[in-house]
Formats: sequence, structure tokens, C-alpha cells
Amino acid sequence: MLLKYIVSNFMSIGRPIEFSMFPASENVEERLVRRIDTKAGEWKILRRGGFFGPNASGKTTFMKSLRFAKNFIVDGQKSGKGTGINQFRGDIDELQEKSLFQFMFYTQNNVYEYGFSLGTEQVYEEWLMVLTEKGFQPLFARQTTEEGKTQIEIESRFARKGSKERNLAEVLKDSIGENQKNQLFLYKMYDNGVKKVEHIVEWFECLKIIFPKSKVQGFPLRIDKDDDFRKFIINSLKNMDTGVVDISIVSDVMDFRDSVEKLDIPSEIVSQVEDKKNGILTFAGKYFIFGEGEKRQTLLVQIKFEHILNGEMVPFNVEEESDGTRRLLDLLPILFSLNKNKQDIYFVDEIDRSLHTKLSQYLLREFLKGCEDTYSQIVFTAHDVNLINLKEFGQDEIWFVEKDGNGESHLRPFSDFEIEKGQDALRAYLNGRFGAVPLIKGEI
Repeated sequence: MLLKYIVSNFMSIGRPIEFSMFPASENVEERLVRRIDTKAGEWKILRRGGFFGPNASGKTTFMKSLRFAKNFIVDGQKSGKGTGINQFRGDIDELQEKSLFQFMFYTQNNVYEYGFSLGTEQVYEEWLMVLTEKGFQPLFARQTTEEGKTQIEIESRFARKGSKERNLAEVLKDSIGENQKNQLFLYKMYDNGVKKVEHIVEWFECLKIIFPKSKVQGFPLRIDKDDDFRKFIINSLKNMDTGVVDISIVSDVMDFRDSVEKLDIPSEIVSQVEDKKNGILTFAGKYFIFGEGEKRQTLLVQIKFEHILNGEMVPFNVEEESDGTRRLLDLLPILFSLNKNKQDIYFVDEIDRSLHTKLSQYLLREFLKGCEDTYSQIVFTAHDVNLINLKEFGQDEIWFVEKDGNGESHLRPFSDFEIEKGQDALRAYLNGRFGAVPLIKGEI
């Protein structure tokens, strides 16, 4: 579970902002939290968190910061290629041109803190700590001296001296030279088979970050091969009044070049395919599963959505479906997977995109029900202010994002504000009491 996340100097985020899944209130509703046993006692951790604020306030930037950190940890970076960080462009001296990413999380019955700071060319600091009865204790720590030299200290609690794991970690520590200063020590250990860090990196792999244009990989194949999944999607679409009564799969083998000319696939997408031996391409609502060979034979897979019109079953292509139905196809797999991937954490940007308020509320309500016996969480951004409903959500679950006059994004929890009994939270928000609302110039 994610417990806390701190980020600074990333796109519109300047000074550090901190997001916490710890409830601010002792009296938080039990349905909203999961209790975890730690070395410091039992903790309550929220299962959901929602971000609200004006357009261009920094909500998507927050999500992108998580994507950057996850990819940097899980996929690594090529030697000597810099870090690829997109830093805040304003002038804030205290940042010293360094960006910070810091996580506190719970996995395999332990609480860890992992973080790193970096500039455009190299990693400056990195650390991994574990919570003990005496507080957080380091497993390893990395820092850069004033002379630019990288120093890494590996503690005995990480692995005892002389052990195979420790010896390998020591070799990797010494290998971070001039051309590898842009790489994380955690990634190098994971990439080279140090088992002590596998569960740490695997936790980051469980972060599922979904943007409005994200698509579920292999969705048509899953519909075709997994009957339980297919039934779940059909029943959900029926229950949500989309008009869809059935789903079928139509496939056809064709030459890749023929499909390029027939469907006018952009050249940049063709280049991406030609650079890969095999894979799946999604374009214009169609899925192309391509493989090796001179002809690059391609399996064209299309999902057909059945509707009843004038008493007859009529098939529709996915691009003929409403934006809302297509958005549901991106989000419903989350609910289906809850009891299968019990520690996945979902970050959904614009969860309400193209959806009626009732559908957004339904998805978030069902998530809460479905994750009861899991460690899963969901953090979302939304523009639909009707979701700021204290009958559906706890005050601890809601956060406000806004920019100041210098273009810097700030994050503030709803729990910082007192709400009187019976007060309409939505009306108070729209009246500007909590900030994070657009200020329209010339508005009367």
C-alpha cells in the first residue's frame, strides 16, 4: 500500500508537495481504511484519494511525476544519457536544480521508505530504509560528495558481510562510475539479480497509472480467451445503461503493409512496428497483433458491440460507441482484477472523463467494496465537482490542487478545513472557500 509520496521540482511542481494516505481523523469510517500491522503498531491507511482543482492546476502533473518515478525505478536509464527529468522552469534557489521523489509504502509486512534526488544529468542521493521497533533504519544510502564522487553505504541489515547478496551489491556499488551516475543503485541491483530488492521493485511495478488516452493492453484477446472477464464486462455495461447487450470478437489475418495502406496508418506508428519483432498496435479502435517474417503477417482483431435496435441485434465497432462507453472499457478491468491482483495501486487521471456523475460514483463505490480483502488503492483526479460529496467520500479522501501566481502547483487536503454539521461542502467549494477553483477574468 502507498502510505506517503513526496515530490518536488517536476514540471509545474516546484517546492515539495506531500500526499498522504494516512487519515487525518481518528474517527475515520472503517469502510474507508485498511488496517495494517507494522513494527510501530497498527496503522489505518486510506483506500481512496481524489484530487480536484481547476484546469492546468497540476493534477495531471502529479500523475506524470508518479509515472516518471516508476519508469525510472523499474526500467532504468541508459548509461550516459542523462535522466530525462522535466523540471520546474521557475527560479527557486532552494531547489538547487534537484528533483526529489520519495515514497513510504507497505509490502510483505514491512514499511519501507525509498527515495532519490536527481538533476538532468545524474542521481545525487538515493536511500532505502525499513521501519523497525526503533524507527526507520537504513538498508543503503547513496550521496554525492562536493567533488562529484558517488558514495554508497550498504548496511548489515541489508545483507551480512561475506554473503553472496552482499558481495554482489558491493561489486555493483563500485561499478557506478562516470557513465552510470544517471542510474539508480536499486535498479542496478534488481537488474543484476540481487534478490533482496526484488519485492521492492515489484511493489513499484504494481503502480498502475492510467491516463485518458491509456488503453488496456491485450483487451480484445482477454475478451476472447477469458470468459469470466467477458461476462463481467458485458454485465457491467448492461447495468450501467450503455445499450450494449453482448460483445463479440472478429479477427482476420492480413499482411501488415496491406493494413497500413488500407487504413492509412501514420508513418511514425509504422516505424514503431518495424522496429519491433512482435507486439500489439492499437489504432482507430482496431488491434493489430503482428509478428516476425518477411510479410509481417498481422492479425487484425476488432471488438463488436451488440445493440438491440427495432428488435434486431446490430453490431457496432468500438469507434462507433460513445466516449463514455469507451472510457468504461478502460476502467472496468480495474474492478475485475481486484481479487486477482491484491496489491495493485491505481492512479487514474480524469476518472470522470466522458462519464455521468452517477457512473463515476458507482465505479469508486464498487472499488471500495471490491478491495475489502486486498491491499489495493485508487487515487484519481476529477473535474466533476459533484464527486465532492461527503455522503460518498470521507473528507480525508479529498485533496485540492491549485497554482499560485508564479505557476507553481500546491496541494492541500480537504481535512485542513472545518466543515460545520449540515454544511453543503460542494456549495462551499464552488464559492471558493477552499480555493482550487478557476478564477474567470471579467466574470460578473
